[in-house]
Amino acid sequence: MSGKLPEQAAELESLLQTALAVREASAIQPRAEFRAKARYQFRSALQAMEHKRSRPLFGWLPRWATVVTVVLVLVLAGGSAVAAASNSMPDEPLYPVKLATEQVQLAFTFSNIGKAELYAKLADKRVTEIIYMAKQNNPEKVELLAQRLNICLVRIAVLAATDKEKFRALAPSPEEAGDGAQIQANRQVELRITAQRLATIHSARLRAVLETAPESVKPALHRAIAISVAGYEKVLEALD
Repeated sequence: MSGKLPEQAAELESLLQTALAVREASAIQPRAEFRAKARYQFRSALQAMEHKRSRPLFGWLPRWATVVTVVLVLVLAGGSAVAAASNSMPDEPLYPVKLATEQVQLAFTFSNIGKAELYAKLADKRVTEIIYMAKQNNPEKVELLAQRLNICLVRIAVLAATDKEKFRALAPSPEEAGDGAQIQANRQVELRITAQRLATIHSARLRAVLETAPESVKPALHRAIAISVAGYEKVLEALD
């Protein structure tokens, strides 16, 4: 198996070691000190990966590494921590757990339309985070979150367009479509309605915070608004 590991396997070493430690310790009810140390290792590894902005968090990992992430998120962080992380912000300790949980959800959402729907929810979270960090006068975080918003919108557009072309190829006429294709078409319609609603809401929310934001964060907010507007235009075009 070692010959098939990706070149980035070294970067996963700390995560893998932690996962193995969890497996060994699960049968003996680990002490609080061990769990605290494991959580610290997990969060440190996630934060280190987050700084590699050239590629999205966990976006390059193979499925076996995603399974490691599942173990780390659900066993090390614990259900209560994952629940608490769902509303965490980028300047809070549980935010890396929130990002990892999102990647787990994406990994186990197998249809294109399902992933696109999930990315729409994540885009909404990124806008909320942008507004929060703008109010905290943190232009660097606003820039980073704007790029994450862009990733969400690009992937919605690509997934929606791919899904539409796939079903056109399989069922070129309505008579050949069948119930499955009709359900898929209905979901695309619903996704377009959602995207149209989010496009309006996100633009309004970002422009509203721009009016009261500190001057130092306004350039980053302008770029976030431009990304939102252009991104949703592509999404709606892909869903037409």
